[in-house]
Amino acid sequence: MKKKLFKIGILAVFSLLMVSCDKDFLETTPLSSASEPQVWSDKKLAEAAVLDLYQGTWAGTLTREETTDAFTDQAVFTHPGRGVDGYTEGKMNPAGNFMDMQWMSWPQLYPFIRNANIAILRLQENDANFDETTRAQLLGEAYFMRGFYYTQLMRQFGGVILLTEPLTLDSDANNPRSSFEETVNLIISDLDQAISLLADAPASKARAHQLTALALKSRVLTHAASDLYEPSKASSVSTIAAYSNPELIGYTGGSQSSRWEAAKAASKALLDATTGYKLDYSAPASQEEARQNYEDIWLQGDQNQDFIWGRLVEEFGFGSRTYPGGDGWSQGPGMVALYHGPNGYHEWAGTTPTEALVSKYSFADGTEFDWDNPAHAADPYSNREARFYATILYDGAPWKPRTSDVVKFDQFNEIQTGFYTFSDGTIVNGVDTRQGPIEDWNGSRTGYYFRKFADPRLPAQWPNNLQKVDAPYIRYSEILLNYVEASINTGDEGEAKAWLNRLRFRNGLPAVTASGSELLEIYKRERDKELVNEDARLFDMKRWLEGPESLNKQVQTVLVQATQKPGTSIEPTNYRKDTNVWDYLYRPTDIVFENRRWQDIVYFMPIQQEEIDKDPSIIQNPGY
Repeated sequence: MKKKLFKIGILAVFSLLMVSCDKDFLETTPLSSASEPQVWSDKKLAEAAVLDLYQGTWAGTLTREETTDAFTDQAVFTHPGRGVDGYTEGKMNPAGNFMDMQWMSWPQLYPFIRNANIAILRLQENDANFDETTRAQLLGEAYFMRGFYYTQLMRQFGGVILLTEPLTLDSDANNPRSSFEETVNLIISDLDQAISLLADAPASKARAHQLTALALKSRVLTHAASDLYEPSKASSVSTIAAYSNPELIGYTGGSQSSRWEAAKAASKALLDATTGYKLDYSAPASQEEARQNYEDIWLQGDQNQDFIWGRLVEEFGFGSRTYPGGDGWSQGPGMVALYHGPNGYHEWAGTTPTEALVSKYSFADGTEFDWDNPAHAADPYSNREARFYATILYDGAPWKPRTSDVVKFDQFNEIQTGFYTFSDGTIVNGVDTRQGPIEDWNGSRTGYYFRKFADPRLPAQWPNNLQKVDAPYIRYSEILLNYVEASINTGDEGEAKAWLNRLRFRNGLPAVTASGSELLEIYKRERDKELVNEDARLFDMKRWLEGPESLNKQVQTVLVQATQKPGTSIEPTNYRKDTNVWDYLYRPTDIVFENRRWQDIVYFMPIQQEEIDKDPSIIQNPGY
């Protein structure tokens, strides 16, 4: 048993002593050589230690090539062998046959929880007699970060081991999981402490303050109120129904309606405390303006009102151990365009959109897209809603200037994911396909690429021009959507539609007039589109019990085949999208890449067996 505690202790102390932060905080004793008593007796070192708590957030969904949308119907990871199929094929097991994302990982987050416990203990004692303003802010941040890390674990595992004091080598090694309800209650208690302590803390988009804690409280209570954790709904899931410890993965009593009321109140508290970005339209914005609105949210980063909290490029933390081997801010968000961009730009096509996601985008007038409609199928990329153009790169989409070696294949800076047959019989494979002339192994399997989070203002010349796009963890729009969902579930459809229409008007879509199950479905798909690649869909599909609908189907590509019209003239090197010269055929086609199938075990993550071996009191999740 001591083995487990020793591991946690050493990792935590290493984290505390090897913390990285701005040089301004380290004008005195270097933190790497400071003892723990020194840290908590010096204001600058204490602040540096609290700042280190943020390092476990990494850059959220913008940390690496694989985003969590690749575990859902909305995206696919291009390159096999990384563990994504553990989720999508239901192959996860306690031995670790899945990708363990750092910012949601059991073994990687508990050292940060221990450091938060140390900070809370020392700051409560306040032996150094820090002034109350300093103590309140640092203590509030420590409570917030502990609540945040427990939230990340709760969303993955359900009830977890709740440690509120730092373990030592002499601590009791028997640390069983707490119930789901107890886990949620501790998180809410931590966030309420943070809300109180951070009331006078300076506003920040990088560090926690009162608005950040209010926003996270909304997220936690929205998840807790959802069907996955309500026994009368979750009993339809085979593994959950057969599980002998239901208290670990959901509520066993209480009222779901009262939980939705709590989620509604928490969300409204944030909406009332601040304002969102361009939510004052009385009618739909023009498509051009709506597209710019959506793009502004990530291009403006922390300068945008919608951005509540996230990892800021060139702010504290980017030159840290978070990215071993990295070059300061060049990791995570700085690499997103490279990670996900087209091979015809010498980029890697890491995570790419599926046709299932693309089909969620309506036309600009709100009409739903339907491949069975001949008019839709004949021209699928015209007059779609604004977020489609701000999020997706598709065949014919305008994009950046090509690099000098690729201009000979594309002189018009348009995405080429189709196959083009000229009148003389010459067939040209699009430069951005897996059959194209540039790094074909990095071509998209789906015929699409993500535009969202890629800065269109910078040339494709990695690594000389890495982008500087902040990584959002929580946005105002998410809390607005949480409020809409809670309002629907408490029967307040008028309020739900009023707030949902604010978001739709900003995005150029007409008002929603539906009610009942139709309104709920519109809301869900609105959320899917708004929060693409923001760590939302993975948790939403689970808490809504939509796992089978999301993953019990193969990934589709849209095969784009263009044939030159008789009597037209064009050189093969001068191809561009032009319906006057080409007849286009678009055909959704299954690709056999991942054998996607939903398994009910995926609703909860497995606890790694090595953790259970160290502490047999830990009960495994259902189905493993």
